Amino acid sequence: MAKRGTRGGAGPARCILLVVAYDGTDFKGWQRLPGAARTVQEELERALEAVTGQASRVAGAGRTDAGVHADGQAASLWTDCALPLAELGRALNGVLPADMACAGLREARPGFHARYRAVDKTYAYRLLDGSGGRSERRWSFKVPKPLDDRAMIRAAAAFEGPHRFRAFTNAKSDALDFRRTLAHARVERAGPAVDLRFTADGFLYNQARLMAASVLAAGQGRMNEDSIRRALDSGDRAQVPGALGAFGLRLVSVGFREDDFLGPLLVPDGAGGLPPYARPLPERSGGPRP
Repeated sequence: MAKRGTRGGAGPARCILLVVAYDGTDFKGWQRLPGAARTVQEELERALEAVTGQASRVAGAGRTDAGVHADGQAASLWTDCALPLAELGRALNGVLPADMACAGLREARPGFHARYRAVDKTYAYRLLDGSGGRSERRWSFKVPKPLDDRAMIRAAAAFEGPHRFRAFTNAKSDALDFRRTLAHARVERAGPAVDLRFTADGFLYNQARLMAASVLAAGQGRMNEDSIRRALDSGDRAQVPGALGAFGLRLVSVGFREDDFLGPLLVPDGAGGLPPYARPLPERSGGPRP
């Protein structure tokens, strides 16, 4: 039970959606762990206690692995803190570490839970097939030669729709028999940066990183859309390249139903200073390189 604090007063219990961006490089993942391991959940809960005077627990929409970044991780908070959203967000950004930021807040209906109410998630894997600064390479997978964008677009499209993704996960079992529905699979380029963007109703362990590895292989001439379809049909993990490193992957957003909320999303002061990994590519294009 959270203890009542004096900061912001103690009002009626309320549920809040927090949207959190972070550079996952120095985190051991989202979930709080025993011992000295640094996690996103732990840092967020520490900041909330500093701002509200209450020991709070947040529920994340999912568990990003060690090294994975986020533009828009979602977490729900049940609290009796009466601070207005704008003040709460501004205060959080004043105490969060430099590799984290509160990117948004929203009043949610009682009973809202970020994990169980999520309807979709979007992940992106960033490739870099040209020159880039050291900071860009911190969040990108550097490819030595130019990629074939058209081949990657065709390969990504093979993932769209409902499939059994047994070949594209390192999980040994799944309650849904490895079945997920991919709404979108996009290849978006801006200069040397290429985002492989996947939106689905859920993701299996390492699924996004394995799909990204296959699309990359298509861009290098080592796979194509037909070999991806064969792997989907067979469920044979041996037909798929190894997962790409966590450092190029980020959780872009988590989708919810509008009727879960009591008001619009508020972007707090201090969210504009997010690091480059949390900024969209400057020019979106689903087409091939000119």
